[in-house]
Amino acid sequence: MSSSRRSTGLTPAAERTVARCRRLASTSADHDSWVAFLVLTLVRDESLASACLRRMGITVEWLTAGHLGQEVARAAAVEAETDDTEYEGDGCQPIPRPFEAIDDPLDFSRVLDRSKEIARRGLSDGGVSSANLLLAIIETHDFIRDRFSMAGATEERIRNELVPSKEESTLPLPIEEELNLSEEVFQNTSLDHLSISNSIPRNDMVWRVIDANLNRVREGLRVLEDFARFIINSEVLSSELKTLRHELVGSEKHLLQTSGRAHGDHSTLAHRDTVGDVGTDLTTANERWRGSLSDVVAANCRRVQESIRSLEEFGKLLSPDFAATMKQLRYQSYTIEKSLLEHCQRSLESREALSGRSALAEWRSDRLKQATLYVLITESMCHLPWQTVVEQALLGGADVLQLREKGLNDRELIRRSSWMQAACKSAGAIFIVNDRPDIAAVCSADGVHVGQEEFSVEEARRILQPDQLVGVSTHNSKQADQAVAAGADYLGVGPIFQSQTKSFDSFPGLEFARSAASRIRRPWFAIGGITLNNLQQLLGAGATRVAVTSALNGSPEPTSTARKFQQHLREHSPNLGFTLMGDTP
Repeated sequence: MSSSRRSTGLTPAAERTVARCRRLASTSADHDSWVAFLVLTLVRDESLASACLRRMGITVEWLTAGHLGQEVARAAAVEAETDDTEYEGDGCQPIPRPFEAIDDPLDFSRVLDRSKEIARRGLSDGGVSSANLLLAIIETHDFIRDRFSMAGATEERIRNELVPSKEESTLPLPIEEELNLSEEVFQNTSLDHLSISNSIPRNDMVWRVIDANLNRVREGLRVLEDFARFIINSEVLSSELKTLRHELVGSEKHLLQTSGRAHGDHSTLAHRDTVGDVGTDLTTANERWRGSLSDVVAANCRRVQESIRSLEEFGKLLSPDFAATMKQLRYQSYTIEKSLLEHCQRSLESREALSGRSALAEWRSDRLKQATLYVLITESMCHLPWQTVVEQALLGGADVLQLREKGLNDRELIRRSSWMQAACKSAGAIFIVNDRPDIAAVCSADGVHVGQEEFSVEEARRILQPDQLVGVSTHNSKQADQAVAAGADYLGVGPIFQSQTKSFDSFPGLEFARSAASRIRRPWFAIGGITLNNLQQLLGAGATRVAVTSALNGSPEPTSTARKFQQHLREHSPNLGFTLMGDTP
């Protein structure tokens, strides 16, 4: 492929990095610090660029020490307390804002422009990668380049790691180091600092890693092969995936034979210890649901690639030939991933053209049907900074977030709405703006929520795009019937209990919830004074979805509180939440 025809869109990893940078830096008053925030998000992501930086000492701890400024240092200190696995995201969400955003500072835009030029020069076939972003930073930003150099991360060292020489690109991919250690060397290696029991033979630990990752790769390849075979009916991709799986099996057998461990069916089963695996119970909210077939493909491609990478690295301790084969298989998987996702996109466009309904509208509708926990965000009620409450609520599994701010000016509402929309999109959640369909339209929110004294459903739809949602607050059965007849996508039903956010002369209470459960056939959320203490009482009245404000905003641990709400809700209504839904745009 010629450089002029190479893609200059962001790769999934770079999408996550740029989106996260914009969200972090948007709260900064210093536009000069945006590129430094980009360094922070590069370090935090799992990519070639992050690995390069960390090897050279450019870590979160280095940033926390203030080498790139105090604002970034404070942000790095917060990031250091966040689990990396929660940060990655799902990797196939659309970029929250265009590559070039009109409100990006000049230095930041210059980095993005240079990264495109680097990609066009032929350093990336799949678009603008995280490595391209890092190279663009050191080429365009003198201050950061100098700070890196003082830490030993010179431009030459970074470029040598990120840019392979032309001679190497025409030869088989080499093994960087010879690490075929003998059993004697392995036994003499001290692992006390890892708190690993001395009762387990050291070499068996590596075989345990090999066994676990072989299983992961096989499982991921089987999912992808089923997609290629049964969903998109691609004989070519089915064959490529089947061949990849067979090559993996052949490499495993060869490894066992050359290691003197070829017994029976050449299995690594003897090294498996599922009962003793400390990671079997570790999971995150994003692992438990997929928003689209594209999500399924992307998640399993990452599973395959990450596991092959682990096989490659640990395989160097056993067999350089095995490690070299794993490296080749990993690069083959990148090509297959691109083809699979292109099929997803073509299928999506075809179905959208036939149905006349946008994929975004389908996703919003399907996601709303599966939603159980709706969180309203009001800064004055937040125990923690409001952005932290948003991120922790999403981490805890909140399905819908609403920005409810009555006293902010339009410019600030737009700024906060844009930030929350990006955060919700990355988490696969719905974002709603309270009362303001104009703000919802400008910020491409998923919808707007109106009360009995604000815009009607019909008036709101005149302002919104056809695929955006409209929710309505209702306080009695008559209002609920009117909202349904007007075409509201969902209802707020309440107040159920005494609320800290609104004052009412009377409360429809649990009786209204019972009526809604028997009458309303579209999504509705009970609202008003709902806490973990009174939730069971509400569920007993027939509610299956709740909207909360102070219970999450005022919590010192919003993630834990959200997870407790979701646990009770999903135990009560197991058919809602975390199911495979329509294509995510």
